[in-house]
Amino acid sequence: MSLNNSKILIITLEPISKKMAGPAIRAMELGKAIASEFSVTVFSPVDVTDVEPLPQTDLANFQFVAGGGRKKLQELAEGASTIFLQANVLKPYPFLAEMNKYLIVDLYDPYLFSVLVQYKDDNVQASSSYRLMHKVLEKHMLAADLAVCASERQRDYWLGRFCALGRINPAMYQFDPSLRRLIDVVPFGLPEARPVKSGGGLKERLPQIRAEDPVLLWGGGIWDWFDPLTVLKAVKQLVSEIPNLRLVFMGTKSPNPKVPVMDMTTRAIALSSELGLTDKNVFFLEGWVDYNERVNYLLDATIAVSSHFDLPETRFSFRTRLLDYFWCGLPTLTTGGDQLAELIEGQNAGIALPYEDANAWAEAIKSLLQDQERLAAMKAGAYRLAERFHWHDNAEPIRKFLRNPSHLPAHEQVTMPNLLERARSVYRRGGKDLIIKRSAELFNDMLK
Repeated sequence: MSLNNSKILIITLEPISKKMAGPAIRAMELGKAIASEFSVTVFSPVDVTDVEPLPQTDLANFQFVAGGGRKKLQELAEGASTIFLQANVLKPYPFLAEMNKYLIVDLYDPYLFSVLVQYKDDNVQASSSYRLMHKVLEKHMLAADLAVCASERQRDYWLGRFCALGRINPAMYQFDPSLRRLIDVVPFGLPEARPVKSGGGLKERLPQIRAEDPVLLWGGGIWDWFDPLTVLKAVKQLVSEIPNLRLVFMGTKSPNPKVPVMDMTTRAIALSSELGLTDKNVFFLEGWVDYNERVNYLLDATIAVSSHFDLPETRFSFRTRLLDYFWCGLPTLTTGGDQLAELIEGQNAGIALPYEDANAWAEAIKSLLQDQERLAAMKAGAYRLAERFHWHDNAEPIRKFLRNPSHLPAHEQVTMPNLLERARSVYRRGGKDLIIKRSAELFNDMLK
């Protein structure tokens, strides 16, 4: 296949507009990262005519299509040699798996653990949503010619799932003993250029925040598997000592209209009001900050925060907004338990704190604000971490596949070997003597 003729279609179900959540950002940025070598189209079925659309880029081999509908998607898929899709796309568009195209499936979000948290208080929704997502993921995993995830820890999880599905078998091992051609790591990423402020940020939007005020920034949404409550309690402990301490939550409503305001968002707003912090020390920005304007808010912050619960979702997560913190050189306070928290501590880019420990959070915030030298050292650590996550470098496993695409060995349902198959296997291992030795066992199995 000529490289110049390799066309890849990237599909997300998230809206592509000035306001984008992680899946849409990932689709767009990975597309741009490989467009110097391949012809790329990014597609979203969400019509964004009623919001501000994202301007087209000036990349020659890159375009995106928003709100095109099923007919447009089929047309684009027929013209592509490879389809890259996020792991919920085959639910509304199952025909994509039947077109004999090369399929790359993005497993960067371990959805099932999020579902367990989101519907924990409603057994009906929990059961239905979990089983639905389980089967949707299975369909994607069995259709993929390559799967990608966000970290080596995630890859361990997905390898276990592939093994349980019978996708890892002797034929797959012979195809690639490393199993990198089954699933490889493509982390979320960052621009290579250092951030530059381009307009008004937090301090322009919130006149209550003065230039000298220390600002804690929560950079993304407030999802149910996050723990903003502990951070709020820590701020309450500190305001008598540090009355100009500010905490800002940068997003309260996903740009995807299908994603409701989550219960944890409501709980955080209620607790802030109960503690007497809202619009004094704590601010919740309505809606979602534009993707290209987020840098102006990040660069106004002093310390970034991200807090979570002790859950499997935390262990296998890849907190995409933490990368923005690294990019902008923000010292980061986060809970431990995930791979990025380990990197933050290892690179002295911040502090990993215990779960649900408001006292530890208060002490960490206070100690950092009182030690400018330590803050500066952590800022340098954050910049070092940012160097590890450039989009262009992260996308190399995708480019590698597109240069030499191939279908994986056909999936075969795992079944018990019959008596003849077992006898042949025993003979291969030890000849007639082992057959005689094992004959009673084989005979008893035949009678079962």
